Formats: sequence, C-alpha cells, structure tokens
Amino acid sequence: MSRTAQDVLEFDKLRELLRLRTTCAPGRRAVSALEPGTQRAALESAFALIREAREWLRAGRELGFGALADPQGWLEKLEGPGMVLEPGEFLDAASLLETSGWLRQQFREDAAKSPLLTARATGLADFRDTHAAIRWCILPNGEISDDASQALRRIRVSITQTRDSIQRTLKQILRSRNAEAGEDYVTLRNERFVIPVRAEQRRSVPGVVHGASGTGQTVFMEPFETVETNNQLVQLAEDEAAEIARILRELTEKLQGVRGPLLAAVETIEELDSVFARARFAQEFDAAIPEFSDWSELRLVEARHPVLEDKLRKENRAIVPMTLSLGGEERVLVISGPNTGGKTVALKTTGMAALAAQSGIPVAAQRAVLPIFDRVLVDIGDEQSIAADLSTFSAHMLNLKAMLETATPQSLVLVDEMGTGTAPEEGATLAVALLDEFRAKKCIVLATTHHDRLKTYASTTPGVVNAAVEFDDVNLRPTYRLMVGVPGGSSGIAIAQRLGIATGIIERARSLLAPESREAADLIAYLHRRSLRRICRTPTPSSNCSKRVAFLKVPRLNPGYLAFCPPK
Repeated sequence: MSRTAQDVLEFDKLRELLRLRTTCAPGRRAVSALEPGTQRAALESAFALIREAREWLRAGRELGFGALADPQGWLEKLEGPGMVLEPGEFLDAASLLETSGWLRQQFREDAAKSPLLTARATGLADFRDTHAAIRWCILPNGEISDDASQALRRIRVSITQTRDSIQRTLKQILRSRNAEAGEDYVTLRNERFVIPVRAEQRRSVPGVVHGASGTGQTVFMEPFETVETNNQLVQLAEDEAAEIARILRELTEKLQGVRGPLLAAVETIEELDSVFARARFAQEFDAAIPEFSDWSELRLVEARHPVLEDKLRKENRAIVPMTLSLGGEERVLVISGPNTGGKTVALKTTGMAALAAQSGIPVAAQRAVLPIFDRVLVDIGDEQSIAADLSTFSAHMLNLKAMLETATPQSLVLVDEMGTGTAPEEGATLAVALLDEFRAKKCIVLATTHHDRLKTYASTTPGVVNAAVEFDDVNLRPTYRLMVGVPGGSSGIAIAQRLGIATGIIERARSLLAPESREAADLIAYLHRRSLRRICRTPTPSSNCSKRVAFLKVPRLNPGYLAFCPPK
C-alpha cells in the first residue's frame, strides 16, 4: 500500500510533538485530528488564536487543564435513553463543570489584549447550579451524601438504629451462652447478622443456619429473636438503594438537560488546549505564524524540519535553517549534490512547512510565506513493492504517473532522486521530460538528482532554478549547506582520491567520463569558484547577499558558518 504524503514527511511525529504539549485528553484528541485544510479563513482564524495564546505565554502566564478528567465516556453515556451515571462519573462531570467555570474567568482582566480567547471563554454556559447539585449529593470519595435527600437521611438513621438493635440482641445471646473466646463475635452472612456456634451445639440456638466455616466445625446461626429485625434491615437497605438510584437518575437528568452546553464547553476546552499546545511549540521551536500568499509565492526563511530538530537537540547537535524562495516564473528547484548531504531534508522541510501551515500549526521558520496548496504530492524513498511484483523504478514511475494525473497549478510536488533505478541516460532524459510536464502544469516543484542532464536543464530552462548541497572535498564530509543558484557535483571521484585510491585508477576513471560529464563538472566547478569568491563571513545570512541562500542542518555545534551568495 502506497504511503501518503503525511506518512513520508512524518507529519504524525509533528503531531506527537504537539500532543506532548497538551494538558488534557480532549486537547490530545484535538491535536491528533489536525489535518491539512484549504479554507484560508478557517486557517487564519486558528492562527489568530495561536498568536494571542503565544502572547499570553510570553507574559509569563499559562493555561492548562490538568485537573480535567476525560469527559468522553460519561458524555457518550448521557446519549443513551434511561442511562444513569455512576457516582464516580458524576465526580468526573463535576471536574468539567468546575473547569468551565474557572475558564470563564481567565481572560476577563486581559480582554482587550486577548479578545478572541476572551470570546471563547466567556461564551461558556454557567453550570453553577448543576455543579452545586452534584457536590451536594456526591462526596469526594464517590459516596452518596446523607444530605442528598431527606428520605435518604431518614432511611440511613433507621438503618443505623436497626443495626445497633440487632447487634445488642446478638451480644446478649452470646453472653447468656458464655461463648468461648473465638466464638464471641457478631458477623455477617448473606447480608444478615449472625453468631458462630459449634456444629455439635447448633440445636442449643434456635434459628436459621447461614453457612459453616471451612472446617465445618462452626456454623453461623441467625437466632429467631433477630430474624424480624434482620428482615427490616434488608428492607431498609433496599429502600436506601432505591433512593440512591432515584437521586442518581435525577442528577443524570440535570446533566442531560445541559448536554448541549456541556458538549460546547468540551469543544472550547479541547480547542484552547490545542491552541496553547501549538503556542508552546511555537515558543520552543521559534516557529512563525505563516502568511498565505495570493500569487503562489513560496518563501521560507531559516526553515527547519521540527522532527529533525527535536532529534538533534536530544543529541546536543545544532540544526542550521534553510532559506529558499520560489514563485512567479520560477516554480521548479532542482537540488543536486552528493549523497548524505541533506537534499532529502530540503524536500521534507518544505513539505512539512506546507502541511503544518495548512493544519493550523506554526511553521518552524523565521518567516514562512506559502500558497494554500490543494495537495502535496510526494515521491521520496524506496517504494519497491514485492507484494505487487514491482521494482523500485516501476513503483516510482507509477507514483509519478499518479502525481501527474492529479497535479494542478496549486499543487506542491516533491520528488527525490529523479531518474534513478534504470540506465543513467534513460533515467536522465525521462526525468527531464517529467519535470517539463510538471513545469507545464505550473506546479511548484522541488526535485533532487544526481544527473548532470537535469543540472543543465535547470541552468538553461526558464522558470527552473539549480541548487547545490555542498560537500567539503578537503575533509570529505557534507556541510549540509544548500547554495541556491548553482548546481552540485557528485564528488565521487574526488572522494575516492582523498580516500587514497591509486592515482592511476583515479586518472583512468576521469578519462572514462563522457565529454559532456567533464564539461558539466567543469561548469559546476567554475560556478562554485565564482560563488566562493563572494563568501560573506557572517554568523547569519547577510542582508547584502542574494535571497537565494539556504542552509541545512549541521551535525555539530558550530559557532558560526559561511553564507554563500550565488553569482548574479
């Protein structure tokens, strides 16, 4: 089964980062339900709430619902006709009523600064009467209070008096029999008070046998003197149970009468918990509220993949953000360079930014300007399917075919390693043809490649831009920097030479390169030399540099880095 764009881009791991920042079960469910949408008004409304929540947090305040018991179970139970809640469920209901009342007061003093949050909170119903009724009837330990009704208090007084009367009578019988130690107590069997009697002496106590000990040497007798009062006690217990059932039924009906406002309160709480979770995420990941462009502009300034950043943080490693811009006539970016250099990270970072923005989640970037995409189409990773008898190449082709059939000018297309899995020449020409088709559909496209033909295509085709993931040929390791405006080299022969492969083998390999490959390598080297002459040694991208400068993750803490400006 083909993976979705959300699967490939690890969108649920982003939702998990948000779930960890919620404070109650409804909030966690709300975060889990976040999905990309296309309604601009709804998205901007959600981000307006998040903006207010972030300001609330910046002021050193918090908003949490940790005391709220999950209301889902008992609220669903209220739907059933004739259903009656248990005492413990009423305590859970009371926690919702208390939380709702508390929330109504939270933003009153800052209504002017937080008008949207205030409107959500003050729109909650007043449940004070219902809450008072529950607290009057149900004790904190879940028992029914004697004060729940006059009838219940009267019944319980009678129960106490009757129980005391039975026990006095039984103790008198024990004393009159001079009961030995171990047989001089009153106990319960079958909900009736009885006394222990040796089996051989049972005829000495007229009454009813209610069982025997494990050894059979002792039987438990209910003397005839207490049968009637025990009957009264059983009846009183039944009366108590009936009165408790009536009280619980009455309280249930009270909750059913306000079920609509209760559901609205839960919706408000889950929305605000989700909003504040996203605001906490924005604070911790320095995330931006995205701007939605009207002319298909995609601009990411210092963007990061939040899941990757979270992983690197735990390893005490830094992530260097990525900056890129597409839109207008330039809608296709071809990213080249050696393996392990971060090309795929660039695709996933862009895709994640799009999914997050359209799900009402702040984007891990200094600034994010994005179109509202009708779909994000992704072909990343090994899609080989043994079950379907498909090679990796066939699976990719079927995936790309489906993408072409559904792509529109409002689509974001992310394709990793175009043209691999078959003969290089065929793969390169096929990749060019596919990219040209996506370009004709006016999609915004990011594609990675190793093929020189695609780099040449990007250098000579209007609307297509090259980008290079840099490799440090001296230290033989990727720098994870993305230089937009120049193509990248594969560096394979250079790496082999640095690793000590014999000079003769290196020269032979170079001589075997096709003329066009050598020309492409020379062109790439020339463009990189021109780029290097324009190095700006600054801790952040210089405002004088071209906007086509991008940075990817650095796998170690680095006090500064180089900003590369492509040739004009």
